[in-house]
Amino acid sequence: MVGNSVKYRKIVSGLIKKSFPKLNCFKIFVNEIPFFGVKYFAGYTYCIFFGLIMVNTNCKEYPKEAIVALLAHELSHAEEIREMSFIGLIKFGFKWFFTKKCKAEFETSADKRTIEKGYARGRYLLARHTEKKKDKESLKKKLEKGYLDSKQIKTYAKKIGKW
Repeated sequence: MVGNSVKYRKIVSGLIKKSFPKLNCFKIFVNEIPFFGVKYFAGYTYCIFFGLIMVNTNCKEYPKEAIVALLAHELSHAEEIREMSFIGLIKFGFKWFFTKKCKAEFETSADKRTIEKGYARGRYLLARHTEKKKDKESLKKKLEKGYLDSKQIKTYAKKIGKW
């Protein structure tokens, strides 16, 4: 487990330098943990002084390009939150806790930001992996949560010239 955490930290460090310079002065911890009973690949938790990216142990077998895009997606969340004003952050927090729509918009926004920063192909690989593994009902729930499917990723990336 520790070896993968180190690998993920190196990827995050490289992503921050290359594509997320606004996060350069913000401490982000990265750890690999088992998500028992949860089907998420990774998650981001924000605290005022630092951020935490948790990567599911199941991700270790994914292609590197997909892992890079997954971590870029989580950093997109971090960047979006860091761009909010204090009042904006409070409003966002309330909306996020109480509405599904806000959560879905946040995920869509992170996917689009990930694509805009040049990680469309990796995000596409991750979406294809999910689509192959999940049954139709589980996939429908994931899409309702705001994540883009592989077709949407490819279409958006082509539209903005990032494919």
